[in-house]
Amino acid sequence: MKTSRNTETREEQTREYTYEEPNLLDIPDEVYDRFLSQGLALRWIRISLKGDDDYKNVGRKTQQGYEFVDPKEVPEMLPTSLVIDKGRYENCVVRGDVALAKIAKGQAEARNKYYQEKSDGMMDAVNQQLMSNNDSRMPISNSSKSKTTVGRQPKFSS
Repeated sequence: MKTSRNTETREEQTREYTYEEPNLLDIPDEVYDRFLSQGLALRWIRISLKGDDDYKNVGRKTQQGYEFVDPKEVPEMLPTSLVIDKGRYENCVVRGDVALAKIAKGQAEARNKYYQEKSDGMMDAVNQQLMSNNDSRMPISNSSKSKTTVGRQPKFSS
């Protein structure tokens, strides 16, 4: 059955389009899951800051146990990433000023737990300081709520 040109344009006009800005730091689910099954976690590490190499950050991350991911390990990311062919970051998967790195999952979880506890301790100290200045003539109530999200964001199909 042939469709007329009017039918095609009408369908085109009634179709609803959506746009979502691409996230430069997205790691495809299949890549993320493959590394996770190997007991590894992935993370983007800043390698340059304002056009200069960020030796301090890279050194700190490598001391923590991070290693740069070889491009052969993530062939599906190569069309949207740059592979540096010379210099300090040779054979690194790069997007902008960050490079993809891997670390043992247990190390990543321990690191996240450490920083979460450190953050919680700081928030407790702030709340204690706030409440120590409480006066019955002008009571202070802390009804603040914070939400911290670590790791991958959920994606919902529409």
